[in-house]
Amino acid sequence: MPATPRQKACIACADSKRKCDKQLPECRRCLDRDVDCVYPQRKRRHRVPVPRHSQPAEPAAILNFAHDDGPQSNVGFGHWGSLELTNVDPSLLDVVLPYVPTLPTPYSNLSAGRFRFEDGSNSDLPCPWFLEDETWVLRQCNQEVNCVTNVQLEPLIHAVEEMLQSWVKNGFNSFIHRRLYENGMPTCLQDAFTTLAAYTSRTSAVKEIMLQITEDRASALVASQNPPSPGSAQSIPAHLARVQSLFIYEFILLFDGSVRGRASAEKKLPVLRRWMDQMWQLMKRYRVKGISSSFRPLRWTATEFDTEYDAYSEMWKLWILVESVRRSHLIIDTIANVYQTMTKGSAECSGAAMFTARRGVWEAESAAQWFELCCSRSTLLVPSLQPEPLISQYAAEEIDDFAKLYWTFIVGSDKMQCRKDRRSKESRINITTS
Repeated sequence: MPATPRQKACIACADSKRKCDKQLPECRRCLDRDVDCVYPQRKRRHRVPVPRHSQPAEPAAILNFAHDDGPQSNVGFGHWGSLELTNVDPSLLDVVLPYVPTLPTPYSNLSAGRFRFEDGSNSDLPCPWFLEDETWVLRQCNQEVNCVTNVQLEPLIHAVEEMLQSWVKNGFNSFIHRRLYENGMPTCLQDAFTTLAAYTSRTSAVKEIMLQITEDRASALVASQNPPSPGSAQSIPAHLARVQSLFIYEFILLFDGSVRGRASAEKKLPVLRRWMDQMWQLMKRYRVKGISSSFRPLRWTATEFDTEYDAYSEMWKLWILVESVRRSHLIIDTIANVYQTMTKGSAECSGAAMFTARRGVWEAESAAQWFELCCSRSTLLVPSLQPEPLISQYAAEEIDDFAKLYWTFIVGSDKMQCRKDRRSKESRINITTS
């Protein structure tokens, strides 16, 4: 039977060379003196490090903010930063939380990154790869305000229409994650969902009725929906839900073919863009508070495995919200620009969002699967309007379906197929020569 480890004296008594009664959670001497009673942590058993697999170097031309030098185990937390806890009495941390979960950031390529608060001060909490300041810059494909791209307009509209139909049929799509609203869908998005479901199954006899319902609900949303409170990170999902709701109504009215519906939707396009900008700025402003408030103090009796699992589970939930904001911004802004290009000949480019392009990260079924994918290789958080370096150096099977779909319309289907054939030819030559 292993020996029971003896409780050591608290740090305050040891420093003062006084006798400590070793009582938990605080010794009598510290209670009498009204000082923090902190016991030294017991030494943990040495663990054999898991060997890392060699990883391919990142292409220098790609602005990738998710490097692949992380641990290879889905529960190994080798180089993690300190976790900031809110609403916790500091004097109780050493008693309630003898083991504090930390956040995985070894795969961030910005080693000096730290969370920045509204007052400009820095925190000791290392910034995860998907929250770095540089990843929130809306990038253009060139230096011109009116960016000229080779976007194939009509096919892109049909692709987004299929995404919306997939949401009605399956409950998720390429920019609305399957776990995004698992705790309850906001009422405004429930209305948009039922409207879209009825619209997709409409008959010619009720088409005008459905367009009227869509127009009325869009007008009601704009007129009566007060902006969610900007004072908390919890308002970000509410912002996202109302942006997605208005986009659904706008998409139906803009591209159905009804002149009346199109005129009504055009009046609301500036509102949609304003709401989207508010959502983006709010996400940038409160992403730090979203992190700290997501982690809840655990009971001191929790096991190390429970603590680690809760840590990367909460991280996964945060990434789902952040990536949904990124992809929604990208799709909505692109469709608005496509419509303006089709009707006016050009659209002002304010820049496009970055998104995660690695296959499997968006489709992960669990927090453990997501965490393992993030740690085993680069997640390819890249600019959406700079696909050339990525598609020229990564095989098609490594790229997310959403990325391939979006970039096909920017680069062109013929050029994408040409690059795919060239890579296949190069692979066959390498196999032959080896």
